[in-house]
Amino acid sequence: DGQDGWEKAQAFQPDLVITDLMMPRMHGYEFCEHLKGPEGIKGVRIIVASSKPFATDKAQAEAVGADAYLVKPYTPAALLGKVRELLSQAPSESPPPANETAPAPAPAAGQAQEALPVTRGQLPLYVHFWGTRGSCPAPGAATTRYGGNTACTEVRVGETLIILDCGSGMRELGSALLREYGERPITGHIFVGHTHWDHIQGFPFFAPLYNPRNSFTLYSVHGAHGSLESVFRGSMASDYFPIPLKNLACKLRFTEMTGPVDLGSAQVSFAHLNHPGICIGFRIDAQGRSVTYLSDHERFARLNGEDDNSRRNDARMTEFARGSDLLIREAQYTQEEYSARRGWGHSTFDDAVLEALNAGAKKLAIFHHDPDHTDDMMDGYIRYCRGLAQKAAGGTDCFAARDGLRIEL
Repeated sequence: DGQDGWEKAQAFQPDLVITDLMMPRMHGYEFCEHLKGPEGIKGVRIIVASSKPFATDKAQAEAVGADAYLVKPYTPAALLGKVRELLSQAPSESPPPANETAPAPAPAAGQAQEALPVTRGQLPLYVHFWGTRGSCPAPGAATTRYGGNTACTEVRVGETLIILDCGSGMRELGSALLREYGERPITGHIFVGHTHWDHIQGFPFFAPLYNPRNSFTLYSVHGAHGSLESVFRGSMASDYFPIPLKNLACKLRFTEMTGPVDLGSAQVSFAHLNHPGICIGFRIDAQGRSVTYLSDHERFARLNGEDDNSRRNDARMTEFARGSDLLIREAQYTQEEYSARRGWGHSTFDDAVLEALNAGAKKLAIFHHDPDHTDDMMDGYIRYCRGLAQKAAGGTDCFAARDGLRIEL
């Protein structure tokens, strides 16, 4: 728990801190920012110990003040050697990180990362896919059936509007909302798993943002190099877009998640995923029904090998998706494709089906399709996934998400 660690560090004033990255309430990057920031601990040394071997994470950890980065599993000798090395160095004043440091936000409803209990009810719940492609848009004749827009999924629980990610599909969602609401104000909750281009590129083209009667709250965790708002402000800087974030007419609020968020008719919790940089997945629990959304996740055992640490991390993901009525799961590669793309932070079809079966998910929507996968190729991959599920006799209904598909739960 990063928030608990920060409070203990303030009280204890240690010479050295060993921290993970994927922690509830406050992730390791933000913890490092606090430790090395203006209100931090003078001269403190930091070792980041993580299951994420990505070069991006190592570089980002160093940028926010980490003195060493160890990939789990490591030997006791490796850890002790690094501790001795850092403690033997003369203490130095810790400069604040170059990027802005936001204060730790007040906890959202609840502190634990488990989903909050809900009462079964009769509110309608549907899921509408507006963008299902991964990495970059893939327009053209070869992708007309599955679609070429990047990640954007609408979840509606009664009158509560939830949007998962802001890929290029968000533009079409915005147009549909304007037709639906007419002159009525739109209130929505936007949850962003991570801020790579394919998950935020549709945000400036979401037309409801430009009307003052509309209100949106954008949720994610604190960024690796500053606040959540600063990332979106930077993406709309004048070098990239003609209209700055501050000129959006709607009422827009940024909320950095530290625990589950209670929206009244639904509760949204998050879990850290295995992808370069900060990346989270979401679980929506709404009156006895559940939708789990895991984009951009490379199975730990697939990347790091089968060991206790990988099994523990993979089990954590399985439990997060446990019993989902719908699991929306990234699966970008075949087994053969993965061999040349290992360490890119994405999964195989086999891994997605295995995770859905282990979690007891009722439905599995294969999602985040590779831009090079044509409609005909996707037909074959989905037949393969269904065959895996049927062979396991696990009862999971497997299908492909596609742009425009709407599912009632």
